[in-house]
Amino acid sequence: MAKIVPMQKKDSSFISGLPLAAFLQMLEQERQTCSLLITSDDKHGTLFIEDGELIDAAADNLGGIEAANVIISWKDTTIEMTDIEERPRKINAPLTHILLQSAIKQDEAVASNPLPQQAGQVKQEEANPAVPRLINAIKGISGVRHYYLLNRQGEMIVQSSQNGKMGDFIAYCIVSGSQIRKKLNAKGPSRILISLKTGQVLLIFSGIGMIIALLLKENISADNVLEQLRPVLKTD
Repeated sequence: MAKIVPMQKKDSSFISGLPLAAFLQMLEQERQTCSLLITSDDKHGTLFIEDGELIDAAADNLGGIEAANVIISWKDTTIEMTDIEERPRKINAPLTHILLQSAIKQDEAVASNPLPQQAGQVKQEEANPAVPRLINAIKGISGVRHYYLLNRQGEMIVQSSQNGKMGDFIAYCIVSGSQIRKKLNAKGPSRILISLKTGQVLLIFSGIGMIIALLLKENISADNVLEQLRPVLKTD
């Protein structure tokens, strides 16, 4: 759980125990203006936020979007939030795009070096008998590159890749979609589709008590994938 510890220094506080992607989403929703000093082991960087938007970043000798991508890829970060420095805008991409690209890059980096499934994931999978049936159905669809199954709290149950950032991004999309629906007083959408530059599509939807995300290969129809999964999802 996130913890904010006030510092002696004026207008500064530490945040730990909260994924960086989730914290950026909170700042975006609240349209906050601040600087974030990010630390991970011996690495240090800064993200500059203006009205909830990421406008610049700095890490080592990098700046702008390159520095932002590096910082967002770090694990187990500690965040120090301070007043923003005067900074020209160097980043114009939406936060959603930046987080997704970071997640995809990490996925590509670990694809050639898979790690064993975590014990916690196995226990959750065994606790929900619907999970194995769903995974078998997904594996039977040739157009699915990776799958990510999360519980309603946004915690990863099981995934086919070892991309640790994708779960944060999927949860970010769900929360953002919920906020938009509330503001518009609208229902739905029943699914979220995000197109990548590679031609792949990230499909996010809910079913059988879970949040389901599928990374689809190029030119694969999301409607066709959902139709093939309908028999195993209709018990929700």
